[in-house]
Amino acid sequence: MRKGFTLIEVLVSLVILSMIAVISSNILQSSLETEFNSSERLHSARKLNFSSITLRRDIRQIINVPLRDFYGNQIKGTFIGNNIDNKIAFNTKIKSISNEISPIKRVEYVFEENNLVRKQFYSSNPYDAEEFIKSVLIEEVSEIDIRFLHEKIWYQEWPVDPITQRKIPELIKLEFTKNNKEYTWIIEPNFDYVFKY
Repeated sequence: MRKGFTLIEVLVSLVILSMIAVISSNILQSSLETEFNSSERLHSARKLNFSSITLRRDIRQIINVPLRDFYGNQIKGTFIGNNIDNKIAFNTKIKSISNEISPIKRVEYVFEENNLVRKQFYSSNPYDAEEFIKSVLIEEVSEIDIRFLHEKIWYQEWPVDPITQRKIPELIKLEFTKNNKEYTWIIEPNFDYVFKY
């Protein structure tokens, strides 16, 4: 008698090996998908964190001086915000490379095409509405709501009255939805100075 494997034994071995290969490939694919999803979430969280830092920095470095429109006319307000247009505008201090250039720049945050966009103009009173540095801070935002706190009441627009035309809101609240997740950012400008004409 010769020793060896029967055809049935070989087929059973092949079936067992193929089952092990299928299970291993499924586990590997699942772990790769999990790693990819984790990386995507981490990347998204980092971008949101950077956006939050940028917005908070701009608001905490606000310069409380009257704004002007693009024709040089004074706007009634040192900080302009509107929940209907989903826009805020103010002057803030931004470091310049040269000491000959004023560090005070106009900054606007606008909701455009489902993105939260930051526009930084080259001066505090720009005359050209199209000359700015644009950066998309948050992409694929489905809803956004901006509110301004004054004397314990949240308002949809700023300024609220003639007195608040010379003030910065006590708090600024930004609520938005991204990828079916709701976010709320509340920013305190740390600013109690009232502009005096």
